[in-house]
Amino acid sequence: MPRRILFVIFDQFEMLDLSGPSSVFSAAQRFLKHPAYSVHTLSVTGGVVHCRAGIEVMTQSCEGVRVCPSDTILVVGGDNNAIAEISNHPSLHAWLTLNAPIAERFGSICSGALVLAANGLLDGRNATTHWADLALLARDYPAVNVQQDALYCIDDNLWTSAGVTTGIDMALAMLGSDHSSKIMREVASWLVVYAHRPGHQTQFSELLAAQNQDVFADIVVWLDANLHKPLRVQDMAEKSAMTERTFYRRFTDQVGCTPSKFLENRRLFRAKQLLETGSVVKSASASVGYKSILGFSKAFEAKYGLSPALYKRLHGNKE
Repeated sequence: MPRRILFVIFDQFEMLDLSGPSSVFSAAQRFLKHPAYSVHTLSVTGGVVHCRAGIEVMTQSCEGVRVCPSDTILVVGGDNNAIAEISNHPSLHAWLTLNAPIAERFGSICSGALVLAANGLLDGRNATTHWADLALLARDYPAVNVQQDALYCIDDNLWTSAGVTTGIDMALAMLGSDHSSKIMREVASWLVVYAHRPGHQTQFSELLAAQNQDVFADIVVWLDANLHKPLRVQDMAEKSAMTERTFYRRFTDQVGCTPSKFLENRRLFRAKQLLETGSVVKSASASVGYKSILGFSKAFEAKYGLSPALYKRLHGNKE
């Protein structure tokens, strides 16, 4: 029998949290010789549910679905007010607390983690959510072991993802766990996404944090214009008119990562863009300030989960 993927949605949910992962499971049928998955959308009341974009989705009532040991339950994210409302719904609480322990695995995509946390299902567990909700999750639910730097997090039968496109990464990881890495790569290639992004990667929200700090906003612009140079933290400090020690402390406190890590992330992000638009690996490496192609390749693979050459082959401009 195929595994059932049960998505729990609600009015004003995020469509990509549903459509992205569900596309992974449906695409798997192209490469597997047997029915492997069936996707179902559930809501508290059943019937038509509207996403934030206004698209209507037909659902079954949660209470009418009997969960089996081979099922997967995934709560999607959505509008903040909608999340707060659905988190306190007594019928959903009863259904989740009864069925989550029965399912083969359960979890969330994006801010759906807040729904699970509100219902006590993340207590004592490792979990993550969208970077914008990490502080809220940690503050309101101190019993949760919040993973700050993760695209998705696996804790036994609990799977949580950062949201939006990272729901696709988590679904691919599920596919690889259920079948094989070969099937996972074939589905990723069919969907034209990363072959695999490891869950431990940072969500890279430090860029937004730096841009939102007046004192560091100019540094981001300056760095992006000078990535080809052998920049150091000392150069960043001098540009900000601070001592290196003061700059390091303030940057790390306000942005959430060290200046050197931020610089490395900007280099690798630019290199990724260059590979996508036709640059060869050697040229991309030199253009973002790496002296060694080997060092660049190791850093790139650690960040994005595949080598620069493979990334270029999968995502490079084919024209």
